[in-house]
Amino acid sequence: MLYREFLSTGEKISVIGFGGIVVKGEVEKNVKSYVSFAYDNGVNYFDVAPAYGDAEKKLGPALSPYRKKIFLACKTGKRSYIEAKKEFENSLQNLKTDYLDLYQMHSVSSEDDYNKIVRDDGVLSFLIEMKEKGYIRNIGFSAHSSDIAVRLLSNYNFDSILFPLNFTTWHNAGFGKNILDKAIETNTTMLGLKAGALSALSENTINCKPAEGVTRVREKCWYAPIENSEIIKLAYKWALSKPITALLPPGEFDLWKQSLSVVDGFEEISEDEINLIDNYTKGKLPLFTV
Repeated sequence: MLYREFLSTGEKISVIGFGGIVVKGEVEKNVKSYVSFAYDNGVNYFDVAPAYGDAEKKLGPALSPYRKKIFLACKTGKRSYIEAKKEFENSLQNLKTDYLDLYQMHSVSSEDDYNKIVRDDGVLSFLIEMKEKGYIRNIGFSAHSSDIAVRLLSNYNFDSILFPLNFTTWHNAGFGKNILDKAIETNTTMLGLKAGALSALSENTINCKPAEGVTRVREKCWYAPIENSEIIKLAYKWALSKPITALLPPGEFDLWKQSLSVVDGFEEISEDEINLIDNYTKGKLPLFTV
């Protein structure tokens, strides 16, 4: 496994993380198998959220044997101090832990999100307090809007940002470029989402919008994932050639496993390989545009 630095602490985390959505709806035997497989292959970065159904409750017991050896990240979709406090306490209980290595505001997407987050009684106040008390080691957020992400990074010293770093979206919509630039400027750890995605399922689903009558290719993916094994390798190689610390692959276990194949003997992507993936994704719908 390849490891890179989480900038605020100097801790080394695996460049491939394990997203909790992988265990959503799975039986206990499979959950333990998936988690042990990940850990045995050098993965020490695990990420989950209450929004992922029963994933917290499934992941907590499975991670217990490894808790002190891993970097555990969670999220809250709540925007007020009081609501975030309740969700945080519930997550600690579900995950069988008394602290989190990283706690993130989930899916920051709009001006309304921003205004609620930074209010005196907003979620950010709660996160800062919990970090001061040692219940959270690092504070971050996941971004679904590049403009709002840059604005947040400009106004608070976050430890990390989790954002879509996807070839199709980068090249066909330019999404992610200004986030990456701002994160470099502010020395913020960059964690990537959707590197293994190919395209949005339809124009109506761009920017993570639910749409009626749209059939998912994969149950745990709201987008069309890359299924071609060689293109999967190139997509992760492209993303890992950016100054990114780690990536979270799609939520289907077989696709997640394939992401490990790029790590051994990793070398930065070449121009010829960029041309190959560019041709493959040309004309595909981006996942995000704003």
